[in-house]
Amino acid sequence: MDNAKKNTKKAVIITITAVLAAALIIVPLVIIFTARKFSPIDFLMKEDLSAYVDVETIESMNYDELREPLKSGYDVFRVSITETYFGTSVYIEEGSTLDFTLSAELVTEKDGTTEYTQIELPDEYSKVIGYRPYSNKDNLFFDKALSQAGSEDDYGSYYLTRDSETEFNLTLPEIEAYGEYAGKTLRFTIKVTDYVARYIYLYNGSDNSVTVVSDWFCRTVAGITEKSSEKIEAGDIIIYDCTDKYKDGTKDEFKDLCLEVDGEYVEYFEGYAEGDTFSEDFGEVTTDFTVKAVFKRDDADEAIKKIGYDSAFDLREELRIWCYAVYSDGLTVIATENAEVLSYPEKLISVYTKLEDATWETEFRESAASFADTFGDDTALSSYGITGFETMEDYLDDLLKSHVETLVRELLVTYYLADDLGVLDELYARYEKSLEDYIESGDFSSRSEALESLYANGDEACIFYTNFISPILGVKYAGMVTGVPFAEYIADSYAS
Repeated sequence: MDNAKKNTKKAVIITITAVLAAALIIVPLVIIFTARKFSPIDFLMKEDLSAYVDVETIESMNYDELREPLKSGYDVFRVSITETYFGTSVYIEEGSTLDFTLSAELVTEKDGTTEYTQIELPDEYSKVIGYRPYSNKDNLFFDKALSQAGSEDDYGSYYLTRDSETEFNLTLPEIEAYGEYAGKTLRFTIKVTDYVARYIYLYNGSDNSVTVVSDWFCRTVAGITEKSSEKIEAGDIIIYDCTDKYKDGTKDEFKDLCLEVDGEYVEYFEGYAEGDTFSEDFGEVTTDFTVKAVFKRDDADEAIKKIGYDSAFDLREELRIWCYAVYSDGLTVIATENAEVLSYPEKLISVYTKLEDATWETEFRESAASFADTFGDDTALSSYGITGFETMEDYLDDLLKSHVETLVRELLVTYYLADDLGVLDELYARYEKSLEDYIESGDFSSRSEALESLYANGDEACIFYTNFISPILGVKYAGMVTGVPFAEYIADSYAS
């Protein structure tokens, strides 16, 4: 079994290059050559940034006061992820949200043919708003069927297409709630009218949000639930050790791994109990397992309610928000929002104005400018709901200027804080190693080609900030937050 799968559910890997390919805009060579005359990352790494920013020292933050701003930022982040990466594709995953219309037909077999008879669904099912897949145990049979409907992507996952109808068959459970249709097969037709993807955290070439949230969830549950001597069943949480033994005689040992037994892990662990050992042959590697603790699903559900969550889904949702807080600027933005920029370095402003002008919101800005050229500034400004500007060109110039200043502010503050915390140089060394591995694994012809695949403007300072500095600051600030019920179970993913 792959090392990366030992402490998490199997997840679809989304490579950075695959995710960003559609949005990537190659920076013109003239822009790159201009940027090389002045290196933003050299300036940010070597300059005394205290001359440009004044940051108030933060000793602690209260989670109760942070909940609402973090939730708001999380919701905005998810919407932006959806708009940027998913287009019309809809994935039925825990943490996603969708609106849809639903109709159904009764499926019957008669004289060797299949007949479909339209049935009327209750109003609450015919038009659904804000549906959260996998949030309600009673609907799991529906969610699982829906997740296997639609088209298959390059990674083996299924997706629906927004505003298009998709049909799928489903046999209803034999329970009283479904009346005359209990146990019967229905053909549903669903049309998703709105969709917000689950939280996605990209790091080191893959989406790590599923791994991180799953690990935090399992460790939280293990920390609040009594151990059980019963045999493992699907849905239980376990702690285990394992050793990978390779055919060349080498081995890797892993201690105190924690996971929820579902998916492929049911096959491996079901029926074992605390203290049991067993081995699995995965071809090139044989893995020895030792079960160290078992926490039953029902006991875990009760423990989750005792710490203030209605269900496992609600706890996971807060952990997804916390993952955003730590790894996607949530805490960093809040912690640094009072930072004052004393002055913007002209060289940084100049470089990023050129880079961002070639890469940032180009489609929108070109469309707005074209609209103004065709219909006139007054009509264009009115149509876009823009006030306070005489021409669309003035507005677009101001928009770019504001964006560039925001970007430069984020870079100045975060580089300053990383240096102040004494982690800047260490992070840069790890960044360099990670980039070397990325260039090799991606078979890029040059460093600049790899950088362009990682960030729209191809700028190294932005890539280092996004993938290393900001997440590490999030981890550091996490230790300053009080009142988090699961804080002690959150591990630093960058520790190794």
